[in-house]
Amino acid sequence: MKMAKNFVLFTFILTFFGCTRQFQIARIVPGKTEIHDVKEYLGVPEIMNDQISSSFNPNEEVMMWKDVLVQIQKDENTVSAVHRMPASHEKSLQFWRQHYKNSVQNFSKVNSRFYSAEHMWQLDLPQLGINVVYDEAKDEVVKVVYYEVE
Repeated sequence: MKMAKNFVLFTFILTFFGCTRQFQIARIVPGKTEIHDVKEYLGVPEIMNDQISSSFNPNEEVMMWKDVLVQIQKDENTVSAVHRMPASHEKSLQFWRQHYKNSVQNFSKVNSRFYSAEHMWQLDLPQLGINVVYDEAKDEVVKVVYYEVE
């Protein structure tokens, strides 16, 4: 019985700290959050631009954290985009369609060398600065991108 209590407590603690990391990611607003704030929220990045080959704008820097599965693009000292994996309740395309049904939605095929397979689509919510990448073969959302709304 004591072992079960310890296991439940340990699971609760891990869940709590896992959720707080997601809340830290939610605090990052493209176009408004500065890089020093990102490092304060998420810690020092594990992967920087010089460790990955990127086709992003060469003036932008890419930072990645493995434990939170998030990627930050920056332009000078400000975040320009946040790429993250969807939460479990966000993996359905229907979630995004219904949750933002009153917003402008553009749904189109992805034409990119990153997603060269023919089954990748994107749902863009331009007024909100959200882009969702959907894999038709898996029938799930594989990436959520937040970008600055101009």
